[in-house]
Formats: sequence, C-alpha cells, structure tokens
Amino acid sequence: MAGSGFLRRPRILAAALFLLAALTAAACGSAAESEGTKKAPREVTVITDVQFEDESDESGEEEDGEAGIFDGLIRADGTVDVSKVPHLFIYPLINDYRVFDRSVVPEARITVNNSNNLTTSEFRELLAQLYSAGFVLVDVHDLVSIEKRSGGIIVTPNEHLVLPKGKLPLLLAEDNVNYHHSTDNTGYASKIVVQDGRLACSYVNANGTEKTGEYDAVPILESFIEKHPDFSYNGARMILALTGYNGVLGYRTDAAYRTGQGLTDLQKEWLLAHPDFDYEAECEAATETADALRKAGYVFANKTWGDRIVSSATLTDLKVDLEKWKASAEPIIGKAEIFVFGHDSDIGEAGKGYEPDNSKLAYYESEGYCIFCTSGKGMRTGESAGRNYLRSVRFPLTPYALHSTAHGTDPWAAETVRALGIKNIAVFLDHARPGAYAYIS
Repeated sequence: MAGSGFLRRPRILAAALFLLAALTAAACGSAAESEGTKKAPREVTVITDVQFEDESDESGEEEDGEAGIFDGLIRADGTVDVSKVPHLFIYPLINDYRVFDRSVVPEARITVNNSNNLTTSEFRELLAQLYSAGFVLVDVHDLVSIEKRSGGIIVTPNEHLVLPKGKLPLLLAEDNVNYHHSTDNTGYASKIVVQDGRLACSYVNANGTEKTGEYDAVPILESFIEKHPDFSYNGARMILALTGYNGVLGYRTDAAYRTGQGLTDLQKEWLLAHPDFDYEAECEAATETADALRKAGYVFANKTWGDRIVSSATLTDLKVDLEKWKASAEPIIGKAEIFVFGHDSDIGEAGKGYEPDNSKLAYYESEGYCIFCTSGKGMRTGESAGRNYLRSVRFPLTPYALHSTAHGTDPWAAETVRALGIKNIAVFLDHARPGAYAYIS
C-alpha cells in the first residue's frame, strides 16, 4: 500500500534497474570512504525524465481538487480577488542522487534535500498539472498599483484584473537562486547563464564535467511556456528570491571575493580552486544574466544579504544587512521592491498585520520596499494590503508537502496541494527518495 513505506516498488524493469544502480553506487561510495581509499569520479545516475508505471490505485490521495480555499478567487463579474491569489515557492532543483549520498553530504543535509528540493522531473510534472488545472502565472505587480511619493509609498489593490476565461492566477517563486557553496558538487545547478540567446543553467556532474541545459527551474519554465504560452499572463515569470553572501545567480559577486575580508572557509576553498578568478569579469557576467532574466519577465526579490531571521533580528542588524545587500547584490540585479522573509519569519507580530508604528516596515519603506512575502506552517496562502504595503503569504511546494498529501500526514499541506489540482503524487514523487521527511523552513 502507499502508506507502507517511503520507497515503493516500480512495476517496470527499467525503473527497477535504475533504482538498483543508484543504490549500488551509493553503497560503493560509502564503502570506499570507510576503507580510506579514493575512487575515481563516478557518473551518478541522473534522475531527469525517469518514468514509472501508474500505481495510483494503491494510494488514497487520488481525490478531486478541493477548491474550497480558493472559492471566490474569480468573482462573479469575472474579476480576480487579488487577496486570494495562491503564491507558491520552490527551492533549487535536484539533478542527481548525490544529494542523498552520505559520502557527499552530511546526514542532516540529506533530510533537508529530501524535504525541500524537488527534482527536475517532479517540477516538470507539477507545471503540467498546474497548467491542466487552469492556473496561469501572473506578476505580483498585476495585483496592486504602487505609487511612490516623497511622503512614502501608496499601495492600491487592483480590483479590475481580468484573466482569460477559465484561467486562475498563480504567483510562483524560487528561493535561494544563489547556488551557495554548500551545494557545490552535490547534484544542483551551479549558475544561470545565457547560451545562444537562451536562459540555461550550468551543472557539474559527478565526474566533474560541466554541462549546460535545463538543470533548474528557470530554463525548464522557459521551455514549458514556449509550448504553453497561455501559462503566462502578459509575459509573467517567477519571482527569484536572492540572498547575497555567496553572490547572486551562481556568480561570486559579493565584496568578500574582491577584498578577501571576512571570507568563510567555503569561500576560501572556492577561491583556492579558482586561482584565475576575475572579480570584475564575474560581476559583468552576472549583470548580463540578470538583465536577460529581467527582460524575460523574471522579478528579483531581496531575501536579506545574510538569510536573516527578520522576526528576531534587531532593526540595527537589518540595517547593516541591507547595506551589504545594496553594496554587492543591488549593482547586479538592480533596485528591488520585494522582500522575502525566510525561515517562517516576518516583520509583523504573529497573527497580526503590519501596524503603523512598525519600525522595520517604516525602514524598509524608506528604502523603497513595499511587497513583503512570508510563509509559515499552517498559514493559508493569500494577500493582504495596507496603505503602504502588500503582504503575501506563500506556500512551500516541496516534497514534504507532496508526500504529506499522498500519505495523509499533514492536513494543512494537503488542503492547498489538492486545491491546486495536483494529483497522482504517489506516481510522480521520485521513488528513490530516502524516507526522512520533515517540515523545514
């Protein structure tokens, strides 16, 4: 039965051989490490486009979409209720099984990878299901009008947004599009690039070979929209939420790489491995990529330079952090007006909006920010607007949420996943994932 284990037996020989190869490779890697020997680099099985036979009759998760939480999203007159637009976010995508290999990543990181990061195949399937359910990407700026005056910012909800008939609005974001050193050589993409006029990602496989193609969400989304242009309303794409301490978009653009001051051990190791590193050339390449992303319709968001927990950070701490962002990230991606608060944190008190005397809100408004995104276990996705802000609650579209829906272990996750029209989870959630799932913010 679907609930009897985290790894379910595929019914076709190709899938069985695939799983056996992945497990054998991992076991051999662990054995070699324990014996103190160093094996030659190995090619790790790539997970992209693995197909499994439909086993949905074994799972209880094949229920019709529960649209209740999105009731009224499209009003009777055809306009969008911009307070109910679902806002989903993902993390960088997995390309191979090194992310689950104990000889490559720490045990604690395996749980994070398994719980938070979709594979490229899973993401493709989710795009297809969201499209089939009638969703269309919108830009967060479609939801409100923003007027910046000398006395502050005025935010007004758009009460006249109308989508093509049968379409439902969707905000989509990808967090941590920095490709941090902590994920180097573990199965993730390494940077976003422009190749032959197209957005693509670089990816270094287990043999150390650099490849370029659809190795993360941006190029996959581009290909999907080419086939289904009606998945994008007026050219909308994703929000890309960035920290700054390792640079942006996979480029090592933070000032520490230039000055050598305050380098972490991982940064020092990276610089030693790249003796020909040219900081100015790196920044130039990063800027060209950022320009191409903006031209394609992507919008950048500030996730704080240091991935701070804004609820517990002092205003002084956040001012220092923003100055670092302005010095190293802003010259590359331009001025942002969207803030993403990570780790289930927010600048407002729990259960409340942003009060007029909120000093953190006042500071960020003075710096030009007016769209604030948060998330939290148990929180429903949706938007609320004040005089000078739009606050958007996001839902993490993660393997944890999908697994919880398929196995009935978290009603909060299941409520949103099913309302999005996502089905057949037991089929497309990768069968070779390890068993540990947890909610990790």
